[in-house]
Amino acid sequence: MKKLILPLFLLATMFACNAPEKKAEATASSDPKSGTFSSQDEKSAKVKELLEAYMKNDSTKIYEYYVDTVQIYDQMAANQEGGKTKANPGGRAGFAANERMNHDFYTNINVTTDNIMTLKFANGEEHTGVWCMWTGKGKFTNKEVSAPLHLAFIWQGDKIVREYRFFDPTTLYEEVAASQKK
Repeated sequence: MKKLILPLFLLATMFACNAPEKKAEATASSDPKSGTFSSQDEKSAKVKELLEAYMKNDSTKIYEYYVDTVQIYDQMAANQEGGKTKANPGGRAGFAANERMNHDFYTNINVTTDNIMTLKFANGEEHTGVWCMWTGKGKFTNKEVSAPLHLAFIWQGDKIVREYRFFDPTTLYEEVAASQKK
């Protein structure tokens, strides 16, 4: 009997490994958020260009790829109204100035660009996501900083109309405070 258990177990394992996987596939009509994704599309390439320009303190790509009235959402401006986050003020020009200001506080700014992906949804929406690490050296604290950063770009046609930015701003607040002491 013991001799039969091991071969039966091996046989059952082999069938389990060869059994076809069943996936629940949603159709566009039942799930408007279904779709495709790519890291080698034009929008992912544009976002990579934006990040590379940011590292060089060059805001020209912001003026090329964002609409004037872009809505930027993050925790930096503390824009709360009635318990809801509002977009940062200033649109594209305010955002470009903010991005350049990072270079007033840090040197050697680097953002990894190997994890950028555009999602094309069945309902026509296109979003590009970035999962990366931001690094730099504080000009006032002299601290080397590394922080995870997540960005989500929302497109209409070939322009970015909205961006969501998720990161821990603690070290930036420390750098700004240190700059006020000197």
